[in-house]
Parts: sequence; structure tokens; C-alpha cells
Amino acid sequence: MACMQARQSVFLAANGWLKTLILVCMSTSSLAQDSPQALQEQLQKIAQNIHQLELHLSEDSSNYSLLEAESQQIDKDMGVLHAALRGSLRRIENSQHDLQLLHEQRYVLQAQLEVQTERFKQQLISAYQFNAHSRWQFILNQQSLQNVGRNSVIYNYLHQAQIEQITRIQALNTQLQQNQQAVLANQQNQQQLHLQQQEQYQLLALAREQKQKAKNTLAQLIQENTTAIQDQQNQQRQLANLLEQLKRQQVAANKQAFSQLKGRLKWPVRGSLKNKFGELKISASGVDWTGVSLAAEAGTEIHAIFSGEVVFADWFDHYGWLTIVDHGDNYMSLYAHAEGLYKKTGENVTRGEVIAIVGDSGDTASPNLYFEIRHQGTPVDPSVWCG
Repeated sequence: MACMQARQSVFLAANGWLKTLILVCMSTSSLAQDSPQALQEQLQKIAQNIHQLELHLSEDSSNYSLLEAESQQIDKDMGVLHAALRGSLRRIENSQHDLQLLHEQRYVLQAQLEVQTERFKQQLISAYQFNAHSRWQFILNQQSLQNVGRNSVIYNYLHQAQIEQITRIQALNTQLQQNQQAVLANQQNQQQLHLQQQEQYQLLALAREQKQKAKNTLAQLIQENTTAIQDQQNQQRQLANLLEQLKRQQVAANKQAFSQLKGRLKWPVRGSLKNKFGELKISASGVDWTGVSLAAEAGTEIHAIFSGEVVFADWFDHYGWLTIVDHGDNYMSLYAHAEGLYKKTGENVTRGEVIAIVGDSGDTASPNLYFEIRHQGTPVDPSVWCG
């Protein structure tokens, strides 16, 4: 008698815990929504793609900013160099003008030198003729020695003045020649500097062109990545909306289908009925069967009677390996004493899909499937639904 009471208390406790589990599954399943696995995987892939695209976009944007800063610096350097080019070109033009002036001055001095030289030549001839004439006049005409001497002094003075003039012209011409050489050397230096500046300017222009090409390429990549992100986000929203729509449709279909399939559902396993719904589990215990037991060989496949979401798939005291499937509209089915579970909590199942295999886990003496159907947490007779 004590053993009977102990077994009765065990069954009562197990039944109470199972009711608690059903209520928990109902509360969580009401928040959870059916989501096709394929769409979920696509959404995950899209999220990963968006993440990768955003990383590329961030990297490209950083590189573009760096190129933009480098391009601005090149523009500044080209501006400075352009001013330097104008300065060196202006100095070359000025030196060319100076050379032209020096050349003209030397031309004038050369002409003056030729005139003075010719005059000096004529003076020498005149002096020679005067001296010869004066000597004969002095001998023949007895000309005054004083006059001859005075004339000689005059000629000597003129010769000396002419020589000094020629010397000054030559010195000035030499100075102009030196100045001309200095200006020419400076002009050559300026021309060399100008060529170097032109080469630097061309290199900077080439660098700016390359930077601009790189910027254009990055700008195109940024635009493409931005467009791709927008496309992926649009696709993500569309898939999310589709997923939500499918969930609502599936819930609506489950509500309509399950309630309309009473008596037309297949049993989850082929086997003999060991007990009926509502029969006493233990004589005089007051504990009724809230489901049915189907005897079957170990390893026999257990099929979901209808599509839904697995809200529990784990070990449960006395019931062994237990699977509970939520079919929507507060309908659930329970599969106990399994040997192995094929579905995890949160996964979706379809009608007739294998979810476990028959075993003898939990409090059972032989391989069988304990099977229940509940509506709003209340057990209903499975034989009314399955046939």
C-alpha cells in the first residue's frame, strides 16, 4: 500500500511539473514566431555582407580622405612652385633685357673707340707732318724756336688727352664686358633653375593626376559600396517583411488547418495503443491518463503530427527525452520516452517530419511513445484528432 501511494505521489508530482512545463512553453511560444530557416540564413548572410561592405566603405573613405589631404598639399606646392616659375622667368627676361642694354652700350663704346682711335691716328699723322715742316721752316725761314716748341707742346697735350680718352673707353668697355658676362652667367643659372622648377612642376602635376585617378577610383568604389549597402539593406528589409508575413501566414494557416484537421491527423508512430485517454493510471489513485501510450519497437521513427515550432526538446523527469511542438492557436503536441531527439528548441518542423525515435527513457518498462495533444494547456483526446 505504501508502495502504491509512493508511485501515486510520483505520478502526481510528474503530472504537476508537466503542467508547469506546458504553461511555460505556451508563454514563450506566444512570443516566438515561426521563421523559415532558409530566410533566417539569408538574413544572416545579408547582415554579414552589410558588415563587410561597411568595413570596406570605412576603409575606402579613410583612404579617400588621405588622398584628398595629399592632393591639397600638392596643390599648395604647385601654387608655390608656379609663383617661383614666374619669378625665375621674370628674372630671365630682366637679365635678357640687361644683356641687350649692355650690348648696345658696348656697341656705342666700340664706335666711340673707333672714332677716337681714328682721330688719334690723324693726330699722329698731323704731328709728324707738323714736326717735319716746322724743322724745315726753322732751317729755311729761321722760324722762331719758341713757336715750334709751343706747337709741339700743344700736339703733345692733344695726344695725351686722346690717349686718356681711349684708355677710359677701353676700361669702360672692359667693365661692361665683365658685367655682361656676369649677367649672362646669372641668366644661365636662372635658366637652369627654371628648368628644374619646370621638372618639379611636371612631377607634381603627374602626382596630382595620379592622385585624382586614385580618388576617382575610390569615389566609384565608395559609391558602389554605398549602393550595395543600400541594396542589401533594402533586401534585408524585404526579407524581414517577407519573413514576418510568412510567420503570420503560417500562424494563420496553423490556426485554420489544425482546427479543421480533427480526426484526419496521422498518429506520430505506428504501434499498438497501450492505454486510452482518460483511463486511470493507477487503480483508485484518481490519476487519469492525459495522453496515450503507443507500443513500438525501439528506434521506430516518431513523426510530428503537424507543422510548428519546437518549444522544448530536452530531458524531463519521469518522461525521459521529451519534445513539445507548438502548432499555433494554443495547440501543442508532446512526445515522451524517446531514445534520441532530432530537433532542438527553436527549430521549425513540418507535418510528418521525423523529430525523434522510440525508446524507453524515463519511467517506462518497455519501448513506447507517450503522446499528448493539448489546447490552451488542457489535454484533449488524441484519438479524436488522429486516425
